[in-house]
Amino acid sequence: MSRYFTFNTIVELTCLLVASICLTKDSNRAWRGMFWFLLITCVTEMTGIYVKGLYLADRAHVRPNSWVYNIFIIFEICFPSLMFIKILTKYANSKPTILCGLAIMYLVYVYEVITDGIFKKHNLTITLMAVLFVLYSLYYFYCLLKDESYINLKYSPAFWWVSGILFYYFGGTACNIFYNKLSTVIVTPKHYLTYYIYNALNLILYSCWSYSFICRKWLTKTSAA
Repeated sequence: MSRYFTFNTIVELTCLLVASICLTKDSNRAWRGMFWFLLITCVTEMTGIYVKGLYLADRAHVRPNSWVYNIFIIFEICFPSLMFIKILTKYANSKPTILCGLAIMYLVYVYEVITDGIFKKHNLTITLMAVLFVLYSLYYFYCLLKDESYINLKYSPAFWWVSGILFYYFGGTACNIFYNKLSTVIVTPKHYLTYYIYNALNLILYSCWSYSFICRKWLTKTSAA
């Protein structure tokens, strides 16, 4: 049982707990949907660990766990895209652009499923998703800089949510580009440098998200008072 509680799963479960406290009764469907996305994320991680255990025990008959995360991509594309629509609506009519990006990502996903199957990692879809999410994030920060109204960033749910996305996907893309070199750097006898980089990116993402959920709950209470 202890194998299911890794550094990443503990961080994700903690974020899920925060989301369950702060978002399950949120008035906005996009924010409320983040709870369900995190629940799917945690189930995916646990399933991936389980399938990996089966594969290591019987490599002749059990396939690697890439297919678990390939299915998860469907949800990873959808939920953050819907959140970006919600967040960017304040500054522009971003819905057509983001829905177009959503459609393109799904088309590339279907293409990879047809050409490579479900058991091979869909690197093209993952890269495209990361690039689009980074562009959405940069556009948000551009709009934020142009916004003349006062915004206390310390308590801004949107700011912290987007910050987590930007750090995670930009850092992950950079790490993937230099993976061949970074994966040869041994930090400990059991782990390479990439292991710690991905862990750090996960921690940044879910820490920023957890804080954004807390800010969202605080703002909801304040506006209702």
